[in-house]
Amino acid sequence: MTPDKKITLIQEQMAQYGIDAYIVPTSDSHASEYLPEFYKTREWASGFTGSAGTLVITRSKSALWTDGRYHIQAEGELKDTNIHLMKTGQPSVPTIASWLISELNDGFTIGFNGFQMMTGEVENLSSQMKELTVTWDFTSNLIDKLWLDRPQKPCEKVYQHSPAYAGDSAITKIDRVRKTMLEAGANGHLICKLDDIAWLLNLRGDDITHNPYFLSYLYVSEEDATLYIAPLKLNADIIELLRNNRVNVKHYKDIIKDLDLLRSDSIVMIDKATTPYHLFTRMDANAKKVIHRRNPSTDFKAIKSDVELDHLKQCYIDDGAAVVNFLYWLEKTVPNGTLSEVDIDEKITALRAEHPLYQSRSFSTIAAYKDHAAIMHYRATPENSYIIEPKGLLLVDSGGQYHHGTTDITRTVGVGPLTEQEKMDYTLTLKSMMALSRTRFLEGATGTHLDQAARQVMWAHDMDYKSGTGHGIGYFLGVHEGPHRVAMHLSDVALVPGMVLSNEPGVYRTGVSGVRLENIIYVVPHLENAFGRFFKFETLTMCPFDLNAIELSMLTSEEKNQLNDYHKTVRAQLTPLLSSDVASWLAHATREV
Repeated sequence: MTPDKKITLIQEQMAQYGIDAYIVPTSDSHASEYLPEFYKTREWASGFTGSAGTLVITRSKSALWTDGRYHIQAEGELKDTNIHLMKTGQPSVPTIASWLISELNDGFTIGFNGFQMMTGEVENLSSQMKELTVTWDFTSNLIDKLWLDRPQKPCEKVYQHSPAYAGDSAITKIDRVRKTMLEAGANGHLICKLDDIAWLLNLRGDDITHNPYFLSYLYVSEEDATLYIAPLKLNADIIELLRNNRVNVKHYKDIIKDLDLLRSDSIVMIDKATTPYHLFTRMDANAKKVIHRRNPSTDFKAIKSDVELDHLKQCYIDDGAAVVNFLYWLEKTVPNGTLSEVDIDEKITALRAEHPLYQSRSFSTIAAYKDHAAIMHYRATPENSYIIEPKGLLLVDSGGQYHHGTTDITRTVGVGPLTEQEKMDYTLTLKSMMALSRTRFLEGATGTHLDQAARQVMWAHDMDYKSGTGHGIGYFLGVHEGPHRVAMHLSDVALVPGMVLSNEPGVYRTGVSGVRLENIIYVVPHLENAFGRFFKFETLTMCPFDLNAIELSMLTSEEKNQLNDYHKTVRAQLTPLLSSDVASWLAHATREV
């Protein structure tokens, strides 16, 4: 069935239920970025496969909003549909609210699945329409009635994240959250975010591809906590482990019943950005008060402990060895003329999987040659995969989930002769990345302040990239983790020691080529003086850059020294893990410039 046919069926349902506009977000019941197949309703209805976007359907039209990472991809995937693409961030592109106001008459009804739209999203949309009379229907769930071959919800087994790698115990982490909850004046706290729950309980799962999560809710009270989860996910050992940490277990579906039975004196703390609107309405109707604030666990999780950082350092050395083995293999294989983008994914994954602590990819590998590299989140398939020729640039963005960390790395390499434009793009990207890496900053600075450190290199050449510069990264959790990030968008989250984030500027030329270089960095103290406390970055990623792709005349002496120092460290850390042939290759790849 085509997307247009599916939308027509949704519109027929809308007419039946008196709904004037229907919103289909990209979410599950936990505000996850990456979704179980069961929750991919927007993808089912629109055909757009990107990890971010919102489909809005009226009785006669449909439109899809997505950000700059996916503009090129969405153009291709929506081209044979009647869905209008709204390129978020571009001039004159309306917001969802303003578009709905222009399309509908006052007194309209907006429908959505109350388990897949978060409270903050609904409140924000409502505030933009506050002068109009709007009825919100969050129970019709129209797609549930139409998606007949819908996959089942996942029910994979939960397993323990070993104490040797996890650091603090679950009871210690929950007590920290409880202390913050009580200080906020609440006597209960509902946590819906899956990575927060996994981190708090020192448990992992396989319900979401590439993300070690398990579908669940966690309710923290003054005395104990309750995990709401499908019983089949837990074996006796995990149940006993939870009990030892004062965590009760109930069925996943019981969360609704228990929220309906909240005591009248309940004061519940929630994160409205990650709490489904349907659950909020239950609490709002039954509790004395609902307090809104970001989950304390989100903040605690973002600041890695010494144990976590020590393991992450080793994890990135281990991962770097796998990537260097891949780069060595790539150089030897490209001249054969048979290597495809799909082959690259298979090879780099196989090399990572040789490590005993490897669990899975941390996201779908992006192996993008030539113009495919201009699509930021391109994914190769047997149908669209290019053969790698011995010329031009190849972008490989990949990562692994290990029990001692989560990795993410991008290297763009020249697989043969390069044009002047390709070398300039590569060098500017490297200069941008190095500029952020060496930045020192005052306590209180946010990612918004630091974004320009990388971006100003591009701006000096009248260039830019339509993405953030960096995102937080989890610890055997999600490859994208908040609340911190480095981007132009305003942020009130200060970067503090222990925070881990990516550093990944790029140049993307639609229909031509793309360059992205990505290292993972973390915040450490620098010094304290009469002017305040200053921080700086250290680098976790251990992998060389392609010296043959650099226009050395564009680098300053400071940048050359920075590059040489980094390559010296890479060589020292990785050589003991490599065969003699690969070690010799690495020595040449990290030669001084």
